[in-house]
Amino acid sequence: MVRRIGRVISAVCSLLLAAACAPTVAPPQSGGAPQIQAEAPRPPKNLTVAVQREPTGLHPDFTASLTTSGNKQTLLIPHNYLVVRNEKWARIPQLADELISIEKGTWRVNPDGTMDTTWKLRPNVKWHDGTPFTSEDLLFTFTVYKDPDVPNQAGRVLRTMESAEAPDPQTFIVHWSGINVDADLAQGLVPVPRHLMERDYRSDKTGFLNSTVLGAEFIGLGPYRLTKWDQGSQMEFARFEGYYMGRPPLDTIVVKFLNDPNTMVAGILSGAIDLVLPQAVDHDAAQEVKQRWEGTGNQVRLDSQGALRYLLIQHRADYARPRNGLSNLLVRQALFRTTDRVAISEVATHSEGPIADSWYPPSHELYPQLRPSIPQYPLDVAQAQQQFAQSGWVRNAQGDLISQATGERFEIEVRSPTGQAAEQIIAALGDGWKAVGAQTQQNIVPTVLSADAEYRVTLPGMTITGNIWDMFLSDVLDSRQVARPENRWAAANRAGYVNPAMDALYDKLTVTVAPAERLGIQRAMVQEAMTDVAFIPMYFNVVPVLSLKGVRGIGGMVDNSNAWNAFEWNKD
Repeated sequence: MVRRIGRVISAVCSLLLAAACAPTVAPPQSGGAPQIQAEAPRPPKNLTVAVQREPTGLHPDFTASLTTSGNKQTLLIPHNYLVVRNEKWARIPQLADELISIEKGTWRVNPDGTMDTTWKLRPNVKWHDGTPFTSEDLLFTFTVYKDPDVPNQAGRVLRTMESAEAPDPQTFIVHWSGINVDADLAQGLVPVPRHLMERDYRSDKTGFLNSTVLGAEFIGLGPYRLTKWDQGSQMEFARFEGYYMGRPPLDTIVVKFLNDPNTMVAGILSGAIDLVLPQAVDHDAAQEVKQRWEGTGNQVRLDSQGALRYLLIQHRADYARPRNGLSNLLVRQALFRTTDRVAISEVATHSEGPIADSWYPPSHELYPQLRPSIPQYPLDVAQAQQQFAQSGWVRNAQGDLISQATGERFEIEVRSPTGQAAEQIIAALGDGWKAVGAQTQQNIVPTVLSADAEYRVTLPGMTITGNIWDMFLSDVLDSRQVARPENRWAAANRAGYVNPAMDALYDKLTVTVAPAERLGIQRAMVQEAMTDVAFIPMYFNVVPVLSLKGVRGIGGMVDNSNAWNAFEWNKD
C-alpha cells in the first residue's frame, strides 16, 4: 500500500512538473495510515556570470560595436535564432525544426541560377510576453533587414535575398536572386517581434533602432527573459517558463560586466562569481588559477575559438626580401619545415593551443575527413637545408645562409603587433630558422603603425596575424581580393597571394551547395594552398573559461559565444 501511494504521488508530481524529487513516505503510526512528509523546497539555482564587455543591445544585427571582448556572450541567453553553430562548427537547428537541405527539397537551386529555401519552424515557440512566434515574424524581420533606411550588420547576404513569403504559420520561404552557399546559417533572419515593433517601424524608422524592445525591455525567444538591466553594471535574467524546449534548469542568470580581468579572477576565487566567460582572463592568469584550484573540483577550461594564428607571407616580388626568398616555393617549404610550432604554442598558450597544419582546427567536424589531404611539414632540418640548397642558398663558414647568386644574407623581418607573446613567438621562430642559417629581424609594430593599411600590406617579410578559420573559405587567398593602392590597401588578401588554381576553387565553392561536393572542393583547396605554402600556420588560439564546482553544461566557444546552448546550463 505504501509503495502504491508513493508511486501515485510521484506520478502526480511528474504531471505537475514538481521541481523537487518525489516526496518521502513516513512509516505508519500505530496502525494508522502512512504519513506523507512534504519535502523542503529546494534552494533556487542562480548562476552568476562575468564577462568583460557590455553589449549596447541584445539583437546582434541591430547592435553596434559587438567585438570579441565578451559582449556577444549575453545575446543567446534571452534570444534564439533559426540556426546556431556548436563547438565543432556544425550547424544545428534552433528555432528551425530542421536544417534546409537539397535532399529534402527545402533548399532548391534553380537552373537559372536562382535559389529557394524553405524553413519549417518548430511548433509552440513563444515570445517572452507569451505571443506565439510564427513565420509572420520572420516576414516582418525580412522586410526590416531589406530596408535601406534601417542599418544593420547582416552584410552582403541581403543582396541576393530577393523576396520572401509566409504561406502558413510554420513555413517561411526565401527567394534568392543568386546562390548563397551559407543560406543554411539563416543570416539576416534573426527574429524581430512583429507584434511589438511593426508600429514603430512603420511610423519612425530611426526610432525603431532605439526601441527599448531591442535593449532594456528586450523580448526574445530564448530560455531566459531579461528582467533587469543596470547599465554599466549587470543584466538579470529569469527562467522563461514557456520555453519551447522545456523548463530551463536555472532560476536566474546574472551577467556582470567587469572590465578588469583581475576583478573577475578575484570574484570567482571568492565564490561571488560562478562562471567567467571569454574573452577576458589571459593564459598566465588562468594557469595561476588552475594551480590554485588543483583538487578542488573547480575548473579552468581552454576553448578553441577557431582563430588561427599564422605567419602571413609577403608574396609580392616587389616588396619581398631577400630576393629569391619568400617568392620561391622551396624556400617557403623549407621555412615551414623549420618552424617549431610546438615551441611556439608553448610560449604563446602554455602548450594549450592546438598545433595548426592548415586553417581547419582539429575540433572542426570536417577535419578528420580533410586531414589526409593536408600536406604535413614536420620539423626536418636536413630536408629544409636541402631545399635551400636547391634554391641557390648555401651556408658560409660562419653558418649563415648566403645567396650563391648575389652573396646576400638570408634575413627575414618578422612583424607582430604588441602583446600576444609577440617577442617570445618571434624568438621561437628565430631559433628554428637559425638551425638552417636563416636570420630573423624582429619588428614589434607600434599601435599607430598597426592602423596604417599600406604599411601592413607592404611588409618585406612576414607578420604574425590571425583569422577565424572560415575566413579562408571566403577571400583571404583569393587573388581578386589582393590589397593594392586602388582599393586603399584594404582588401582581404593582404599577402598579395596569386594562384589561379585557388581562384578556380573559390569560384566552385561559391556555387556548390551539396555537402559531399563541397567537401571535395575543400579538400582540393586545403591541399593546393598548403602544398604552395600560401602561409605558415602555427597554432589555434584558446581562451580560458573559469567555473566553480557544480557548474555544468557550458558549451564550447563558437562565433565568440559560449551561450549557444544556454538552455543546457546548470548548477548543482
